[in-house]
Amino acid sequence: MWRILSGTWKIDGQAPALAIQLTLHSILTRKTPLRPRLRAARGDLLFLLALGITLCGARGQTAYEPGKSYFGRGNYVEYIAGDAPLIISAPHGGSLRPAGIPDRKEGEFTSDAHTEELARALQQAFHDRFGHHPHVIICRLDRRKVDCNRDIEEGAGADANARRAWTEFQDFIEIARSNVLASAGTGFYLDLHGQSHAVKRVELGYCLADSQLTNANRVLNEPGYADRSTIRTLARRTGLPFSELLRGTNSLGALLAARGYPAVPSPSMPSPGSGNSYFDGGYNVRRHGSLNGGPIDGVQIEVNYGGIRDTASNRANFSRALAQVFDAFFSCYYGLDLRMGAALRSR
Repeated sequence: MWRILSGTWKIDGQAPALAIQLTLHSILTRKTPLRPRLRAARGDLLFLLALGITLCGARGQTAYEPGKSYFGRGNYVEYIAGDAPLIISAPHGGSLRPAGIPDRKEGEFTSDAHTEELARALQQAFHDRFGHHPHVIICRLDRRKVDCNRDIEEGAGADANARRAWTEFQDFIEIARSNVLASAGTGFYLDLHGQSHAVKRVELGYCLADSQLTNANRVLNEPGYADRSTIRTLARRTGLPFSELLRGTNSLGALLAARGYPAVPSPSMPSPGSGNSYFDGGYNVRRHGSLNGGPIDGVQIEVNYGGIRDTASNRANFSRALAQVFDAFFSCYYGLDLRMGAALRSR
C-alpha cells in the first residue's frame, strides 16, 4: 500500500492528500455505524486515518491545484481540480475496457460519445473566459464496465474494482462540492450527457417529467413543483416564480437558445412536446443538485450529437457559448462574477 517513488511517497499510487481524503470520505459516508467500520479496517487504514486528520487539518482546501488532474486507482476516474463555483461531471464518455473489470450484465450500455472530450473543452473554455477553472470529474471507463449515473448496485454490481471506480467518481464530486462551498458558499452542478433524439436540441433535466412541463406557468408556480426540482434551493433563495427560473427569459434554456442552441425547457420550447423523447434527470443530479435542499443547484444537460459533440470545432463553439451562458446565469441569479474564482467568498 505504501510506496516510495523518486523521493515522493504515495498511497496506493495516489498523492497522499488525495488518497487520504478519498479514503476518509468513503469510510465516513458509509451507512453502517462508525465504530464497526473502524473495527473492520486494517491496521494500515487506521494509521491512514490518523495521518489524514493531521494532513487534512493542516492543508485544508490547498491540497488540490486548480487545473491539475488527480486520478483514482488505475486512472479510471479523473478529477480536474477547480477554483470556480461550477462542477461538471461526465459519467458516460469513457472508453477504457480493462480486463480486470467484468462487463455489466444488465442496464444501459450506450456510450455518450465525445462527452469526455466535451467536458475537457468546457474546462478550457471556462478558463479562457474567466481565468479560473471549473471542477471537472470524468469517468474514463466504458459504460459496459461501470455506470456512474446509476446507484452502485446497478452501476457497478458486485465487482470490487467497478465499485471502487464508482465510489471514487462520486467522492470526487463531493470533494469538489466541499471546495466550492468553502470558497463561494453556493454553486452549480452540471451532469453532462449526450442524446440522439429526433429533435436536435439541448435537453435540460431538472427532475421534472415531460408531463409536468406541459403545465401552464401558473401551475408550475404553485407550491411543490420547485421542491421537486434540482434547483430547489435557487427557487427558495430568489423567491422568483418557479416558471421564470425553469423557462423564463433568463433561464438556462433561454440563454442557450439566444446563442444558437435550441433548448428545452425554454420560452420557445416550454415542454418537450407530444411524442418527443426527453431525459429529465438521473441519479447524479438528484444526488448532487439541490433536490434534497442542499446549497448547490444542478441540472442534467443532454446535448445532441450533430452540431455539438461530433467535431472538435463544434465542441469548442458550444463550450464557449455555454461559458457565456453561465456568465449571465451566475450574475443574474447568484450575484457572482465567475472571474473572481476562489475569491468569491471574500467579496
